Amino acid sequence: MKKRLWLVSVLAVFCFAAAQAALAADPIVLKLGNIQAPAQSASLACERMAKLALERSNGRLKIEFFPASQLGNAITQIEGVMMGTQDMFQDAAEWMSQFEKDYHILAMAFAFRDQDHLQRFFNSPVNTEIKERLRKDRGIRIIAENWNRAPRVLVSKKPVNNPSELQGLKMRVPEIEMYLLVWKAMGTQPTQVAWGETYLALMQGLVDAMEGPFDTLLSMKFFEAASNISMTHHLISASSVCINDAKFNKLPKDLQDILVASAKEAGDYFTQLGIESMTKDRKEMESKGAKFIEVDRKPFQDKVAPLAKELEDKGKWTKGLYQKIQDLK
Repeated sequence: MKKRLWLVSVLAVFCFAAAQAALAADPIVLKLGNIQAPAQSASLACERMAKLALERSNGRLKIEFFPASQLGNAITQIEGVMMGTQDMFQDAAEWMSQFEKDYHILAMAFAFRDQDHLQRFFNSPVNTEIKERLRKDRGIRIIAENWNRAPRVLVSKKPVNNPSELQGLKMRVPEIEMYLLVWKAMGTQPTQVAWGETYLALMQGLVDAMEGPFDTLLSMKFFEAASNISMTHHLISASSVCINDAKFNKLPKDLQDILVASAKEAGDYFTQLGIESMTKDRKEMESKGAKFIEVDRKPFQDKVAPLAKELEDKGKWTKGLYQKIQDLK
């Protein structure tokens, strides 16, 4: 009996020591980057994600966050995630179109009616198949797609009320092919400029207009360089959070669950910040001289509508994908 008690005591001490050692062990560190300014809502949400992961894991999972393109432009960072030199990346979901052709549809103007329509696509079996191809072919695992962004709008030096006023306009677009094609179809002269260089490009006259999500206009001060904001809502979009798949698979199951839950909760926070900015940021920008133009969206939609069929016929995305998205209820 004494021997058994002694054995139980020894085992208890061993288990306690092992638990203490586990707590004292160095945390698993994940390097996360994005391209947004530190004060921008996406960066605030990334910080929230890091805080949640650290707290819920009792310090075992630490996310080191690098905003404002510190780790490179968006494509460089995604390639880093593919190669495993960078663990995670957060920004517009349509960046993935560079690596999975069906995600070109995310940058097709007016492809989605509203945010609910977009989220129905993200939650659909169609998107599940696309994500799985991205994971298998590129080693990129998407863990959250609920970072709903404010609608994208047009920012210009001269007022734009209708598509005819876009003709010949020097237009900044991101390094995403679909944006180039869409705004060329709109009649502009699009030029690809890195996000962090856009303000300077407007100030120096390299471009006379840009488009972007509403929630970035105040923090990035674009309205100072081009004071006319046309509420086109031409693109309903969301940001996503991705991670190197091999890195994710090496995490203990409980830390995988904590990471995914933290990313999704941070996405809800990001979405709420975007909703709040639509009113608050507009008032502040108006007080500083910005002029908001409520446009009729239909002429813009009609102008670009033929492009969807043309691009699908050219194999830009899987045949029938556009219609499947339109049919989502």
